[in-house]
Amino acid sequence: DLVLAELITRLREILNPAGGPSAYLLDGSSLELEASPTLRKTFPPAQNQHGQAHWPVLRIVVLHELETGLAEEPCWGAMYGTEAVSEQQLADQAMKPLNPGSILVGDRNFGVFSIAWQARQRGLDVVIRLTGERARKLAGAPISVEGERLVRWTPSRFDGRRQGGMPEGAAVEGRLIALRIGKGRSKEWLYLFTTVALPQAAVLALYGKRWNIETDLRSLKRTVRLHHIAVRNESMMKKELLTAVAAYNLVRAV
Repeated sequence: DLVLAELITRLREILNPAGGPSAYLLDGSSLELEASPTLRKTFPPAQNQHGQAHWPVLRIVVLHELETGLAEEPCWGAMYGTEAVSEQQLADQAMKPLNPGSILVGDRNFGVFSIAWQARQRGLDVVIRLTGERARKLAGAPISVEGERLVRWTPSRFDGRRQGGMPEGAAVEGRLIALRIGKGRSKEWLYLFTTVALPQAAVLALYGKRWNIETDLRSLKRTVRLHHIAVRNESMMKKELLTAVAAYNLVRAV
């Protein structure tokens, strides 16, 4: 842990010497583990009507700094079984070390009230994409024209106080931005909820930076053999995972 933290600090000083508030991409994925009895118990394989699969599966969430591409120390847990954790729960853990004033950027998986709420409790801002249905509910009406509006986001019965221990009257103030992106017939709606005090064009540019990190991470998962961790116990799994993230950061820095 200490080695990875020191590496990230030193690489950030080299790549972004000016410092200042940082923006981070929330990225979630799943990793395959060796089918040892210990790992199968802690990280159960998927299961359906035909029985249980062979490989244990790890759910992981990593924060990537958008300016440098550096990955922070990941958070993980079981993807299946009685101890399964969601990407949103892991995201809550991942954001704890961030400095107040940092910005979280997330795709639709993270475009839920609990992410916005937990971020604001820690003094963080968000730029998160919403599904069409969630955006319409937040706007209080169908959205037919591009633009932005001030909104007050409150939890639904599905993501409310039961999940996050939120107080009565929990709410997040922000802006709902609705835009049409793409060309010709391939145009689609983009809905963003944000709490940052930036112009609409700057918010859109910030969200657009996630593309480079997501495509690079997919390719590097195989380059550093992060798609399958070939160890047989949890202690070695942690070492392999942190070493892979360190290697990813060195490649990104170069």
